[in-house]
Amino acid sequence: MKDQLSAKQLVRFPYCRIYRRFLNKIVENSAIRKQGQALLFRYAVLFSLANFRPALRTVDGVRYAMQAGEWVATYRELCERLHLHTHKQARTLLHQLEAMNLIEMQEVTHRKLVRFKIRCWHKTNTTLSYSAPCPKDTGFFFFPVAQISDLIGAGRCSEADMLLDLWMNTVYQDASVPGSALGPVVYFRKEDGLPLVSCAALAARWGVSKATVHRVLKKFEQLSLVAVHHYPGKRGSVIVMQGYLSTMFSVADACPTRQALAAELALPTREGAGCPVESTSAKPTAIASPFPWPADAVSKPNVRLILENLRNSLFVSGFRCSACPHALYRLSNLSGCRDAVTAYDLAIVCGAGGPSYRFSLKLEPVVTFPGVEVEVI
Repeated sequence: MKDQLSAKQLVRFPYCRIYRRFLNKIVENSAIRKQGQALLFRYAVLFSLANFRPALRTVDGVRYAMQAGEWVATYRELCERLHLHTHKQARTLLHQLEAMNLIEMQEVTHRKLVRFKIRCWHKTNTTLSYSAPCPKDTGFFFFPVAQISDLIGAGRCSEADMLLDLWMNTVYQDASVPGSALGPVVYFRKEDGLPLVSCAALAARWGVSKATVHRVLKKFEQLSLVAVHHYPGKRGSVIVMQGYLSTMFSVADACPTRQALAAELALPTREGAGCPVESTSAKPTAIASPFPWPADAVSKPNVRLILENLRNSLFVSGFRCSACPHALYRLSNLSGCRDAVTAYDLAIVCGAGGPSYRFSLKLEPVVTFPGVEVEVI
């Protein structure tokens, strides 16, 4: 019987496999910002540079012997790789990691070189005894998951730190995490066992504001790096990593739908619920279904004009569904009265099959400019 490879990333496994080509894409992608005080991204870059076997490297005509887990480089090379501007910044970074007992470093001042060693390399990665070159653009290395919190908590995270944090905390096919059987979901090893996370929790973890978290997640979605599924109330969101399976296991990527994940997590699937507040710029849509459209209903062009003024007032009053682009609207006359003040009935439904809300309002014509009559609320 043929052996079958089981593609899994489990919570109890203490290491995360990072492919160098994936990390190189982050390094070379100018759309992902790298400037921040957190150390996760830059420490992972040092991991990718370290050799997994003894080797020799020639720099400016001088040969240097390196053991497994070590690397010799100029400060100029490190600055380019770590996206730092000065040698002083690179030196400060290495001293900071050394103070955290993560690396050992030795400077060769007159040649502006530095030799560093990953202290936990022999515990996390297999060391080969023979001497051979170690390519820096292929293969993978194991990164200890236990060190992520300390590296993230060192300061404000950059976008590269945030992306790596999501990637390293992704689980797949773990029976203890519901929804991971459908696709790779982000799980921060909480006690409840659900892969749900809120913007407030991410903001506290990354040292940024909730608005920054929302902006970064939207940016990652546009770059096809993640898929974020929002759910109503304070339950949170499920973050699915895009391209995870093809990178880690060389299999076709799977992106579960919002409804499928909701069924696994026993969450409601109301359409339009959980939409971010920042969607207030979306224009409401006036459509006939699922309402019957009476003959005395306001025409669709006038509905758009009226609701553009009304939804801002409803949103400020605490009715968040008025800002949702999935909401359905109908505005109709309450009576056949054609006086200066006309009463209307406004019905709003949160998506197809969702709960409906009804409002009563009055519209009064006001002359703003000579010869122009505008209806305002």
